Amino acid sequence: MGKKFSKTVKLAGTAAIAATAFAAVNPAQADAASTAENLVLKAEQSKVPLIRATSVDYDADAVTQPWALYNKAKKDYAAAKAAVNKLSGKQKVQLSARLDMVKLYIDRTAAYIDAISSGKKLLKGTGEMEKYLEEGKMEEATAAYHKLSYEIKKQAIILYRVYGQSTRQAILDTYKAPAEDAKFQALYPVSIHIELDRYEAALEKEDFDQVAKHDKNVNEWLEYVDNEELYDLLSDRYREIIASYTDGLEDIEEIGFYEDAYYVTGLPGMTAYDMIGFFDSEGNELFIDGVENAFIIKDDKGYFTDLGSLAPAYEKEGLKETGPVKIQLLDRETNELILEETIEVKDGSQLYSLEKGKIVNAEGKDSAYTVTGQTYQFTPSEAMTLNGDIIGDEEGEELKLDQFPGITFKSSDVTKFVVNASGKITPVAPGKASLTVTWNEMEFKLPIEVKSASAVAEFGLASGKAKILLSGDTDFDSLIDEGYFTAKDQYGNEADLKSVNAQLFTSQESVFTASGENITVKGKDGDTASLIVKINGIVKSIPVVLDKTAPVLEGAADQSAVNQAVTVSTKAADVASVSAAKNGTAITGYTLATPLTDEGVYEVTAIDFAGNKSVLKFEIDKTAPVLTVSGTAGAPVITASEALYYKDSAGKLTAIKSAELDETQANALFTYTGAGKLKSATVNADQHKWSFTTEGTAANDSVLYKDEELFDKAGNKLAGSVKATFNGSAWVLSTQ
Repeated sequence: MGKKFSKTVKLAGTAAIAATAFAAVNPAQADAASTAENLVLKAEQSKVPLIRATSVDYDADAVTQPWALYNKAKKDYAAAKAAVNKLSGKQKVQLSARLDMVKLYIDRTAAYIDAISSGKKLLKGTGEMEKYLEEGKMEEATAAYHKLSYEIKKQAIILYRVYGQSTRQAILDTYKAPAEDAKFQALYPVSIHIELDRYEAALEKEDFDQVAKHDKNVNEWLEYVDNEELYDLLSDRYREIIASYTDGLEDIEEIGFYEDAYYVTGLPGMTAYDMIGFFDSEGNELFIDGVENAFIIKDDKGYFTDLGSLAPAYEKEGLKETGPVKIQLLDRETNELILEETIEVKDGSQLYSLEKGKIVNAEGKDSAYTVTGQTYQFTPSEAMTLNGDIIGDEEGEELKLDQFPGITFKSSDVTKFVVNASGKITPVAPGKASLTVTWNEMEFKLPIEVKSASAVAEFGLASGKAKILLSGDTDFDSLIDEGYFTAKDQYGNEADLKSVNAQLFTSQESVFTASGENITVKGKDGDTASLIVKINGIVKSIPVVLDKTAPVLEGAADQSAVNQAVTVSTKAADVASVSAAKNGTAITGYTLATPLTDEGVYEVTAIDFAGNKSVLKFEIDKTAPVLTVSGTAGAPVITASEALYYKDSAGKLTAIKSAELDETQANALFTYTGAGKLKSATVNADQHKWSFTTEGTAANDSVLYKDEELFDKAGNKLAGSVKATFNGSAWVLSTQ
């Protein structure tokens, strides 16, 4: 809205007349009154900037604190207040009342600034709690959780003091809502941590009713912990508490080796107990320490100590020999044999699952696809060992088929390709199918595309092309589509380059790299290099220039609206094509020299030879906005034909924004004249409407907005002022 108010001007005029009349009697008092009047006017000028800076319906963002505007307003208010306090009588009363209104906006600004400061405290507390949770420091996280809960309650009082529903909600969404969400996310981890403390205390007191209660809560609440690391941390502590309070042998009902248990070579951290399970009478597994429960281990190979850990000879590398080993579990006190089992030790480096594979051509190079007339070989590229190690993912690691005895291959569609028992692939016809590789009862599928062979006898740049212009990453097929190449077969006919297996190379990797048929741009605008293309033994070197700059279109600002004809132009010399559309319909025969004169929404597109594209969108609007009025006596509505703008202090057109104005704000921006009064106003920017609520409306009452001239987006000026008058039965527009 504007920066001057007609109501203020009228008051100032009245005060000036009174001051002039008084000057004839007391010149000194008149000077004081004039000075006070000017200082009050200066203080009042701060109201609208404060409104805009503290309302999200205008310029506020719920983050920026308008300290400069606030301090200036306080300074101007203090100066005016001091001058008014020196006056007496009616003048002092009138000017004091006006200053009270200024003070109201200063206080609202202070509340807005305080709310942001309080909100930052909430964000800090939230960050501290989340940091402790991420680090697994549950004691600190629990303390931070309780502190944050207190701060949310404490700071909410300040947040809710912000004036204006939309601004207050923005403050709450920015600060209170994230804090409450973080608190909710931490609820279960913190609650479980507290419950585990109570669980441990109940076990120490042997209060098993409470133990059962806390145990039930922990198990139920763990299901709501989504963070895997926190889940593991809390679960581990839960198991440790259980293990530390296990009574011992009298609770163990069953002991046995796990089904299909075996040890593997190469794991120095392994123990004999890894394959042994302890269970209670209900079949629940007991997480107990075999040593603490008076067990000892014996084996016939000397692999393990009596405590179950690997013997010193193996502790650095783990088991080294494969084959059976007899394990005995004995009671330490009685030396009674409790369990005996012969367990197999398997080679830990033996592959057990194929994770990845690829196909290579006759030259041993990786192929992204296959071509009819050539043959390819499946090669394993990554596998997993029994120990969980990945082989093939590091430089120098190579896998071969003979490491996978019994591996089998199958084509999902033999009309596209066939494969033999050795993994040799022979393409049959263009299309897509899958190669299924089976080993150790596990399947791996590799998608394969078959393309047609081409009998290309010669190829090169197409007529009129001296070089390739690249704006970004591309591939050989895309360059073909852009018309850069031409090719002929052995009979002189045009050949299909897309069906061939082209090999690409680069003369300068700092400009671009080539892998298979893909080109990855590395350099900067203007860099040059050569693209080396090899097809069927034919090699061509083709100049390449990097062009990353799209043509700049001039004539109008993008997304702008103008009220005059537009001729779009460009200084770029490499424009390949230009097109234009009006209101979504293409303009036939358009060139950059064509003036665009009719009203409408335009989109002009220019593409250069490198594929860089520029799009300029603008609207030509030569029609000034018009107003209509409707509504009842107590609810007039003024509607504009389009969105309206005002000019800010820099002369820039600024859109009027939606706002809910209370009685004070409404009367600060509009002048109501007549027997009634203006109670509130609503600005709906999307519908271009001012909706008013009036009280006691009578004939000839009027509402006026004349703080600033209004325009549409294109700069067409609104004719006349925004004024509506009630004629006794309806509101009508009037001009001044």
